[in-house]
Amino acid sequence: MPATLLVSFAFLPFLTADPAPSLLRSKARSRRLECEHISALTGSEQYPGQIIAPRPRGEFVDRTALVCTERILRPGLRNARDEAVLRDLDAQARELAVAATSTREDLADHTWVVETFYPGAQVAWKIAFAAKNALMAQGASVSDRVPMLAAGDIAVLTRMSPAEAYPAACKRYHELGSLGEGDALLAVVSRHPRETTLHAGLCVAGGWTWLR
Repeated sequence: MPATLLVSFAFLPFLTADPAPSLLRSKARSRRLECEHISALTGSEQYPGQIIAPRPRGEFVDRTALVCTERILRPGLRNARDEAVLRDLDAQARELAVAATSTREDLADHTWVVETFYPGAQVAWKIAFAAKNALMAQGASVSDRVPMLAAGDIAVLTRMSPAEAYPAACKRYHELGSLGEGDALLAVVSRHPRETTLHAGLCVAGGWTWLR
């Protein structure tokens, strides 16, 4: 029987035995918890000091961790698309960071820059923050710098389709010197207004590659 440890994060992390309603937790508060089972090894890497890593030679029980996040806002205050994106944001950010850092071995010494294209500014900021954290978890060097384009470039790019605009922007970043030879850009983009899956592209030395 797997041993389960619950780690729940709201404003501050705290430990609890069970996310179910109890004398200390109302049904309404339990409904605000979003929980995910992860392995003890993954948990120890993501939450060092909170979850103990498995012993190198194995253990008698298969320990897992139930990681819960408590919603700060009640359901319905955000639109459905934003809710769906934020619900899976950490998992999507990890997938994109792994894809970006494993695509090319020659990028190991590059400095990573993250750019997000999402209609809501607050959600876009959260996406960029999650992507930067995920890249750092992969051992990458990450900068908060944002590449810039000229006003004329932006006017041209906004008239292009997404499939054409992102590669064109990547090329212009390189031509203008906004991204140097030692930089790698991870662009996290929303390609359709009804889609909740985040896509990403890699921009290096003016060359664009879709990761997802």
